[in-house]
Amino acid sequence: MYLEILKQNLLSRWKQAFHEFDRLQEYKTNVTSEKYIPGFRYNLADYGTPAFLQPEEKLFPVATVREINDYHFYGFSADGLPCYTSYGNAVSNVFWQGYYSYGKEWVEYVEYNVGTKIPSCIKRIQYDENGQKVAWQSLLVMGRGEGDAYMDMDTEEKMASIMDHEHSLFCNVEKYELSAGRIEKAHCLSITPGAGESEYENIYKYNSTGELDEIRTVYASGTSKLSYARPDEKPNIQILMATVAESMAIAITDTLEEHKVETPLSLLELSYHYADVYIPSLSPRSVAFTKKISKQHPDEDIFDLIFLATELDHVYLDIAAEKFERPFTQLMQIISKEEKWEMGSILLRKVAHILTTGKLFGRLPVGDEFAAYAVDWGMEMEDFEDVLRECGVSGKMIGSWKERGWL
Repeated sequence: MYLEILKQNLLSRWKQAFHEFDRLQEYKTNVTSEKYIPGFRYNLADYGTPAFLQPEEKLFPVATVREINDYHFYGFSADGLPCYTSYGNAVSNVFWQGYYSYGKEWVEYVEYNVGTKIPSCIKRIQYDENGQKVAWQSLLVMGRGEGDAYMDMDTEEKMASIMDHEHSLFCNVEKYELSAGRIEKAHCLSITPGAGESEYENIYKYNSTGELDEIRTVYASGTSKLSYARPDEKPNIQILMATVAESMAIAITDTLEEHKVETPLSLLELSYHYADVYIPSLSPRSVAFTKKISKQHPDEDIFDLIFLATELDHVYLDIAAEKFERPFTQLMQIISKEEKWEMGSILLRKVAHILTTGKLFGRLPVGDEFAAYAVDWGMEMEDFEDVLRECGVSGKMIGSWKERGWL
């Protein structure tokens, strides 16, 4: 019941924020010092820890096109705390501004898309009368409130459009159980676009020195996943990415062996959900299956039958993540913190590339044209040929598939 109250409170706060866009200027005038930092920093989730005011150096050191404009302005008030931030993309002329506020019972971060004036992100921490953290709330609008369609809408229409589209909001609320001044358990509720609402628990584990070492999420079904792992002191992104990609590729091959899938394999889909789920579900298709479809539909466009309709005929397989979950969790924490969600997609393309070019390490029979590919059909349908190339599929093979009506 309390989680539902926290959820409704968060949604009400978001709706109220639509009428408070002018508060940005108030906090901007409080700035007495400033910093320009590549990427997101000063995450409110770190408030109360050294990480909040001492953010690490840039974690993605390679300067690429996607990062050229990714510099965030942070303004600090006289007390040394961040009070205002702005960032954006000068090429696409899309910008965001946000402010931090601090109180005895609440600290809060509110962000707006400047063009649409939509509150794109809200984060809040609640404290009790003793200063103990008792609740967390976060909300993120899909696309951070960007979109030309919003320009001609009034405030009520913007709210309705976002709420009606299956909650185009990522929401998370947590109620904490404390013992001896530290969190032992969190009761949680989340809303994910397309997936809906779910409840679960987070179990906290500390090491011998009292540092938080792990948080494990336990679902009502009894299944669990590692959702936080204490990071290494100086993480190397390239090494961590390579470690996770290799380990995940091995775990995927293990899963295919354990389920005794029909071989030789023709295709292996690694299905994921951008900015949400990066441990993919597996959909293997045998050579017998693809040959049957091709034979039944000669000289036809059979893309849907080969790549899409098989969800009804093939049960998706889950990967046992135990062998790679700690480095994977450490990597996803960095990706999530910097909101470099495309790096999660790059990770899965690397995994698929290993599986495609290594032909499943030679452990299962595969066809001459075997390919593994990582895809989020909700976002990458139009770019599927590029996805295939990134996953190690040759241009010659793509051309052959086009001739047969696969693409």
